[in-house]
Amino acid sequence: MPVSATASAESNVPHVQERCAFVLHGLNTNPSRMNDLAELTRQAGFKASAGVLTGHAPVIDPEREKNITAELWKKEFLMQWNAAVSTCRSKQDERLFVGYSLGALTGLNVFDTSRDALLPTKMILISPALALRKKTVLIRLLSRIPFGSIPSLNHPDYRARESTPLRNYRALFDLRDEWTEFAMTHTGAVKTFVVLSPDDELVDSQSAEKILRDKDLSRWTIHRLNNSASQLKPKYHHLIIDARSQGQQEWERFSSEATKFLRQDNLP
Repeated sequence: MPVSATASAESNVPHVQERCAFVLHGLNTNPSRMNDLAELTRQAGFKASAGVLTGHAPVIDPEREKNITAELWKKEFLMQWNAAVSTCRSKQDERLFVGYSLGALTGLNVFDTSRDALLPTKMILISPALALRKKTVLIRLLSRIPFGSIPSLNHPDYRARESTPLRNYRALFDLRDEWTEFAMTHTGAVKTFVVLSPDDELVDSQSAEKILRDKDLSRWTIHRLNNSASQLKPKYHHLIIDARSQGQQEWERFSSEATKFLRQDNLP
């Protein structure tokens, strides 16, 4: 059957590149605090969407929150990621994932373990929970208790809840354990900008860097950030997601480097 002139003409129309970004918060971090990172991607030409995992929404849903698991968060991530990049599925399009702490770990877990996830073309991972400090061992042990919570370790201005249920920590540790089995299976080929603080109270940045070096990831770069000039009191070195938490000078340096990264092409 001959192809119509209209169909032929449409097939010759060049594809207009789409640029989609999905931004995800950390454990017990208020999702609205990711707004500055989302705006940074918008200024670089991306259409940004922000994700919310159960246990972090402004309105508490007790029935849903008592069933938080690693699997639930992975399902939520996949659904929200697919929605965020639904218009960016062509080879010419750009799909950006920006994850902080738990958010970064959840995304990596899904991308490296799921066959249903469309891979990003770029990632920005901030304080990714790839390697945890030894002092988190006690929290890991406590997280096996099926009930209870501990006071939030996050800054009061940035936390989603006053306390963090132990099941939420259990979900985080389960995500991390599962990811170690499949680390970089798919994401090793994705151009990635990793932001680490050497003074991070929760993430062992030296061990995280060693993981990346051992994987010999040529498309991954590390940006070391010192937020000693943070405007927060008290300071949290794990919390480096905006100008207040990084300090204005560090934020300007980070923004400049991140913007250069976002505007690079995706060629090897």
